[in-house]
Amino acid sequence: MPLPSPTWPPAEGDAFAGEVVVTGQRFANEDSGFAVLDGEWDGERIVLVGPLVHLEQGEQATVAGSWVIDPRYGPQVRVREAHPLVPTDDEAVLAYLRRVRHIGPRRARALQQLFGADALSEIDRDPKGAFARAGLTPQRAGEAARSWDALRATRGLHLLLAPHGLAHLAGRIHQHYGDSSYRVVRERPYDLTSVFGVGFVTADAIARGLGAPLESKGRTRAAILHALTEAERDGSTCQPAAALLLRTRELLSAQSPPPATFLAELEHEGDVELAQDDDAVWVYRAEVARLERELAERVAALLDGKPSDKLSVPEEPPDAGAEGVELTGEQWAGVRGAFAQRLSVVTGGPGTGKTASIRMIGQIARDQRAHVMLVAPTGRAALRMTEATGLDASTVHSALAWIPGEGPVHDEATPLRTDLVIVDETSMANLELLVTLLRAIGDSTHVVLVGDADQLAPVGAGKPFAELVASGRVPTARLQHIFRQAAGSMIVQGAHAIRGGNAPSFVRADGMKHDLFFIARNDPVAAREEIVSLVSSRLPKHYGVDPHGDIQVFAPVYRGELGIDALNRSLRAALNADGLEVGNGRLRIGDKLMLVGRNLHDLGVMNGSLLRLLQEVAPAGGGSEDEDEEAAEPRRRGGGDAGGVLVGVDGGGVVQIPAAEVGGLQLAYACSVHRGQGIELPIAIVVAHPAAGGRFLRREMLYTAITRSTVATVVVGTPEMVARAARTTDAGRRHSRLAERLDELHA
Repeated sequence: MPLPSPTWPPAEGDAFAGEVVVTGQRFANEDSGFAVLDGEWDGERIVLVGPLVHLEQGEQATVAGSWVIDPRYGPQVRVREAHPLVPTDDEAVLAYLRRVRHIGPRRARALQQLFGADALSEIDRDPKGAFARAGLTPQRAGEAARSWDALRATRGLHLLLAPHGLAHLAGRIHQHYGDSSYRVVRERPYDLTSVFGVGFVTADAIARGLGAPLESKGRTRAAILHALTEAERDGSTCQPAAALLLRTRELLSAQSPPPATFLAELEHEGDVELAQDDDAVWVYRAEVARLERELAERVAALLDGKPSDKLSVPEEPPDAGAEGVELTGEQWAGVRGAFAQRLSVVTGGPGTGKTASIRMIGQIARDQRAHVMLVAPTGRAALRMTEATGLDASTVHSALAWIPGEGPVHDEATPLRTDLVIVDETSMANLELLVTLLRAIGDSTHVVLVGDADQLAPVGAGKPFAELVASGRVPTARLQHIFRQAAGSMIVQGAHAIRGGNAPSFVRADGMKHDLFFIARNDPVAAREEIVSLVSSRLPKHYGVDPHGDIQVFAPVYRGELGIDALNRSLRAALNADGLEVGNGRLRIGDKLMLVGRNLHDLGVMNGSLLRLLQEVAPAGGGSEDEDEEAAEPRRRGGGDAGGVLVGVDGGGVVQIPAAEVGGLQLAYACSVHRGQGIELPIAIVVAHPAAGGRFLRREMLYTAITRSTVATVVVGTPEMVARAARTTDAGRRHSRLAERLDELHA
């Protein structure tokens, strides 16, 4: 089919499709796959931007995308896909082969004569064998094969991943597997689901495109592991075998589920772990089973441990006047519990005095000349803890002295040197984080876990805080009295109404603080426009707050007129329309972002962390169009500083996100309640509308969302949806066996 004749000059948004010869490289980032190339198309000089790092100068490629008119650089093609054309003339093939180690002109011609027009694909089948046939010794043939893999790795990965929107993973995959990454992904495409968090549907599309059969064992294995990972994101650690197999059937689009014996095979191979009780057979990913078992063992050891000689149980509360606070009986029980046993819990809703309890525990411990450490899962929570208690607090990762590339300094071998650890907002801690912290608890250290057991499950497997409370095994102080000051807050009263399954009242009663509002909008587009108006002008003007840093919009789902994606597009258009585009244009300087899907422990940036994009960081060595070949080569191989972006971290500080992780940054003007449960800002806007995935908005989600603010919460939607969410709980959808494991250890 003939290519369309070029239309010049192009207009913004015009489609582009054509064969382009690459004439130069202005910028390339090996980790993210993004590049800026000069090219020639039908006699016109053009600029290409997008996932193009696999193309090199002199190559010809078919390119598809659309025109954009950059105000500074002029017309550019924003590339969606770019497929290099296989060199067809002899000289081009010879030139490509001569780039392989130990392959000079003579052996390049020998390879061409051996394999003819299919030389490149034939070598791909068995590089070492092909180079041996060209006369290389076994050692040199192996070195040439490794050189070939390095040469093809980035190109092959981008060709596999870019059509599925996964080009940003090329750097991480190459880092994980090395120069054989392309071959590994071709041979084991379903590894993308377990190693890199790619959805099963996408990995399956790649695998099917590579010829993977419908009935392959690898496909079924990947579907099962993906179904377990899905459940973990909702707070479960395991799934009933029968339900898991039915979900697997759905993913595979099969007539019947896999046989139960398949799970036993996966257990034998170390992929899953099975547990059986009177009710069902339970299936875990093996790693999660190990973590749950370890948490139960560490909790049991703390419960059985002898209290510290440095801490003594206070007989009576300190004088209220001296300490400035008078404790309820519930609070005093929690304070005494912190000193009476090595593990205790304090739980309660908003306004019930959890912070006052922390302050009192810390003060009494210091009066006893004991060392106290206060920690929280996020930087903002730690900062809030410091401000509220007057005691220094830090993040869990900072307390553990996490070293980039190595992990935490403090663990079983080098425990924390302290007498008492108080963990605030423990309901935000997933299984992995809590286990990591408890590994660093010394033989005589006491631990107090403080949080709200009614909040949404944390991001990641398990809801350990709520499970420990529900188990009845851990000494627990349940705070229920709402203090007078907090009782005057409509947010606090509304939250407690939701806990009881009732819709909150949005009518201000005499003496109540008007901090909870409802705006009814039946039309979803009108509701979205209302939210944009609230965030961009009305709320900042009324409360004197920053629309970026002090307001957060929460929605249940991503799609639709009131979904997170549509809200983010509209909010960015209002708040950051002129931000300088970064990389492929998906992000802009000044954007409000969130890291999703990964924890960057080395940087202290966790899944769900709020960030502000400050600056793009070019890879070491520059990237200008006149860069010489010798300087450019280490950068192409991924050596040196791989660049990335500088971001401001919620709670303070600036970190550099590596280019390979930039793909995990998403717009966060609006976010899901699940991802934003660690957020606490002055203003929260909650979407409660049928067009925003109404069936997904449930009691725990609504409760968590309206309590994310310190000044005011505005709910936008319909009263019917608020009432439905308040009376619908999702607790039955979570599965864990932490309590059963504790029972077994104390049987």
